[in-house]
Amino acid sequence: MRVLHVLEAIEGGTARHVTDLVTHATEVAHVVVTPAKRVGSHTDHLAVPAMRVAGADVRIVDMRRSPTAVQNVHALRAVAGLVADLRPDVVHGHSSIGGVIARLAARRLRGTRCIWTPNGVLEQWPVVVVERGLARITDRLVAVSPSEQDLLRRLRIGRPDRLVMIPNGIELTEHSDTPDLRQMCGVPPGTPLVGCVARLSEQKGIDVLLPAWQLAAREVPDAHFLLIGDGPLGPMVAERTAGWRGFTWLSGVPDVRRVLHQLDVFSLLSRYEGAPYAPLEAMWAGVPAVLSDVVGNRDAVDVASGVLVPAEDAGDAAAAIVTLLRRPDLRRQLSDAGRSRVVDRFDIRKIANMVTGLYQEVTGHPQSLS
Repeated sequence: MRVLHVLEAIEGGTARHVTDLVTHATEVAHVVVTPAKRVGSHTDHLAVPAMRVAGADVRIVDMRRSPTAVQNVHALRAVAGLVADLRPDVVHGHSSIGGVIARLAARRLRGTRCIWTPNGVLEQWPVVVVERGLARITDRLVAVSPSEQDLLRRLRIGRPDRLVMIPNGIELTEHSDTPDLRQMCGVPPGTPLVGCVARLSEQKGIDVLLPAWQLAAREVPDAHFLLIGDGPLGPMVAERTAGWRGFTWLSGVPDVRRVLHQLDVFSLLSRYEGAPYAPLEAMWAGVPAVLSDVVGNRDAVDVASGVLVPAEDAGDAAAAIVTLLRRPDLRRQLSDAGRSRVVDRFDIRKIANMVTGLYQEVTGHPQSLS
């Protein structure tokens, strides 16, 4: 079975999502169309090499985030040509622009099945109107969390019988021989360490996270706060944390999953999500998570495995962090439940099998690799 993926958002969780699919859905021949970089945003430069190592046929086609960019017209022609030449069984669009181009291009070849994974549903009215129209030519819409599926239903994007939920997943591997985070932060062993791994963007609520951490630092002055990530809000982070000795910002840590187990508390206060990876990695590493109660986040944890706080509420987030820092017994309880939840729900091997099964379902019968 051949699947043609279309991905403009070659960054963050969307790039990882497609990389995971081509790596673990091994019964499928994957062709990925993506730009060399994401203009106007951060680019995951490791994604394309990783896809090629996994065996994917990666085609570089210029695409842009702006729906009115002329490059997207050229990209639509290029992808439609690939559909005609390669005759894929399924065209799978990812995120907004990739989803539009994939579905319009799939119409070039009669009988080609089309799937769209939003990886974060935009609620602006013009976008909703467009997506309702495109949903009519989409065989399946794949939500990556139950709350994202609920949002699609509420916005009336897609017929209910065409909506499916397949969560994001992670590799359940243990890590050892890791760099020492406390040493990197210049703090003594045993220092309480609160961390976040995120793209520095408005979506991730970095402007809420920093005040929450500063409030928590007043209550637990010996704690240290570590932000790992890069993005457009980097200058704001530098300005707001200037002179704060209890804070470290690392723009990147190679294979950050290896070091998460060294945190005492993980926090992510996003404004919206599809299904974020970082909380899952933290939970698998045995670190309790404090998350904003938004789409995607609220599906990563439940009351037994993490803490949800209202979005935009730095005070409640700070209180939750302080409680966890002061109660090692509660941290252990959430840690155990979090790891079990990841094993049960978010093992990438199970997720890849679900996606492969969906491809087989929409094409009508299982097909071998070709």
